[in-house]
Amino acid sequence: MNNKFSWQSFISIGLLFSFFVMLLSGIILYIAPEGSLSRWIDWDILNLSKKQWEHQHTIFSYLFILFTIFHIFKINWSLLLSYFVPEKIKISHYKELLIASAITILIFIGTLFNATPLKYIIDLGADISDRVSENVEIPDVSDSEKLTIEVFSIEILNTSFENVNKILNDNSLSGAREDILVKDFCSINNISPHEFYRLLKGELLIRNSSSVMGFPEITSKINCLDQINSIL
Repeated sequence: MNNKFSWQSFISIGLLFSFFVMLLSGIILYIAPEGSLSRWIDWDILNLSKKQWEHQHTIFSYLFILFTIFHIFKINWSLLLSYFVPEKIKISHYKELLIASAITILIFIGTLFNATPLKYIIDLGADISDRVSENVEIPDVSDSEKLTIEVFSIEILNTSFENVNKILNDNSLSGAREDILVKDFCSINNISPHEFYRLLKGELLIRNSSSVMGFPEITSKINCLDQINSIL
């Protein structure tokens, strides 16, 4: 049995595996929502966030390039060189070289200027991504999930940290501190920043409405009925 290491097999398998990961991550990033939106709704596929898929795509792109270089210089260098050395080029090679070059240049320029039909491919990915953002409300402050809860309470919700903390406690969400980032708090409680925002905004709206109408503040789901009965 021949136990000699086969560089050709190793490089070919490495190219196949790295290509597969690039293909998968490329498709996922093609349909992924815009960066700030993906963080806001805690978007993920196969339990990996958009940024994690971007990292995978970047690293495996470099790995693919590395395997490609080995493939060129270790396996096919002589054959590839013959396509570009004038005295070794066959007449038929000029046709393949010109067509491949023309296709590459046309696609590059067409993508750059958003030309048809390439624009349809780009628009399709954008349309799929935009569907994720339907019915998603994002605060005017960009990257608001990176704010501390105290700053988020004041700048986004126009209320105090104490009011926000009370709502979070009433909804069994723990770990709130003035200095903790919203994204970190959401990660601890396994909710998205969007869910965090909707919960607080909804609760504040209800409590403010009750206060304006002269009703006592409903502080939790548990004592909700008791307070309604006291009103009656």
